[in-house]
Amino acid sequence: MNFSILGNMREAEDHSELFQDLNLDALVKDINEGMEDYDVAPLFRRLPKTKRDVTYRQELLQEIDKEFEIELWEFHHAIKRAKATEQELEEMENTSSAAHWHLLAAYTYFSALERLVTYVEKRAPKSQGWQEFVRVFREKMTEPEVVRLQEKVTSTYEAISELRYSFRIEGDHVAILPRIVEEDFLGEMVEKYPHMFPSPNTIPNLLPGSLESTKLEERLYRYLKKKHPDVFRNVESFRQERPTFFHEDVLRFHEEISFYLAYMKFYRYMTNSGYDFCFPSFVETRMSVKDGYDLVLAYQNQLQGKTTISNDYYYEAKERFFIVTGPNQGGKTTFGRSVGQLVYFALLGFPVPAREAKLPYFDGVMTHFSVEESMESGRGKLKEELVRLSDMMQGEKRRQFVIINELFTSAATFDALEMGHRVIQYFMDRECYGIYVTHVDELAKENAQIVSMVAQLVENADHRLMRSYKVVRKPAEGKGYVESIVEQYGLGYHDIVRRLGHV
Repeated sequence: MNFSILGNMREAEDHSELFQDLNLDALVKDINEGMEDYDVAPLFRRLPKTKRDVTYRQELLQEIDKEFEIELWEFHHAIKRAKATEQELEEMENTSSAAHWHLLAAYTYFSALERLVTYVEKRAPKSQGWQEFVRVFREKMTEPEVVRLQEKVTSTYEAISELRYSFRIEGDHVAILPRIVEEDFLGEMVEKYPHMFPSPNTIPNLLPGSLESTKLEERLYRYLKKKHPDVFRNVESFRQERPTFFHEDVLRFHEEISFYLAYMKFYRYMTNSGYDFCFPSFVETRMSVKDGYDLVLAYQNQLQGKTTISNDYYYEAKERFFIVTGPNQGGKTTFGRSVGQLVYFALLGFPVPAREAKLPYFDGVMTHFSVEESMESGRGKLKEELVRLSDMMQGEKRRQFVIINELFTSAATFDALEMGHRVIQYFMDRECYGIYVTHVDELAKENAQIVSMVAQLVENADHRLMRSYKVVRKPAEGKGYVESIVEQYGLGYHDIVRRLGHV
């Protein structure tokens, strides 16, 4: 079976530098938390193969409302329980207790699969992904061998679920008897304390204990086995004949849906915290984003009770590159990261951090953030940057989204300007879009393809310039950046005069 709920994917690529530059490693680790049965982190590094595969994901994700999501989580947890039970049983002897739990795991597995397929089927899904899911798994479940297996599991489970017994306790003596108490004690407990039994129908009627049976439970099994030999013969033969009942394609679906659920859990948390997300639409040329923000920073700020600044940005007509200038610590790098994150998650087919987003379909994302000198290689900072830059230019990659941050800071201004022009032109010649964050204002000289954007300064109540972390389209203003640094460190003319007066 070739069906995958993730669609067609590219071969695994080395995105380590990209994830480091965009701060995605820590974010993916947080998203992956709670999904330890499968490590979904590697799936974040594999993009869908084509634009059609991206929209395939978007369409099926858009059909998952809160009710649908609950059903998917029920399926996820049920299969997880069945797998965990089977793993523990591998270490147990082939006893009646082990055979009983093996049957329960199989019943949980088949019930969960039947429930989910039936639920999705009744929704009459419109997306190709969910239509294929119903078709593939309904065909699987109607195969004669699968039907026979499921019928045996169901009938054996129902037979053992109908067994009843009573305990009589007198001092240190416990007697096992046929059922003589008519009251439904468990039903009464469920009714009085519903919070203690969130899923009462999943409580085994035979023994609600753990997999490792106690001496009392062993006695109980012997008693019931003697009274109902045919039932227990079926239970034990099922484990012997079918030591495993999992289907590879079901387990693959379970892993793949875990990938979606992990991101949706994070997405729900952020939207419930007031952050905007949207499914981006793909357009031919013009790129436009409203209220885009750094998702990693927003998550950190949410945990700390801080606010996150969002930005609007767009390309028009032939525009291809933002040249971002502004004061140090003014939000330039954060802006670059936010755009890179948005484009990358758009290419994953996921909702992106923005109120509205339209963008061309890019073949990938490439990043180059400023690096430190490597003591191991013996190369200087400039050479380290050039070596990494050469890797980005190998293979004649086209239609990429490129984020370059503070490149050539160790070079003379003229050299940084000349090299910066050549790097930007190289990528634009290959139909790339991108962002170039720089301290060289001359690079921001606008033309039909270059857009100048500036990290803004605002006056506070004391008429001092403060960073707003807003980035807007406007000509570069180098003078303002110097003034903000001078004021920040108290090095203005009047500050110095005042200090000299005290010498």
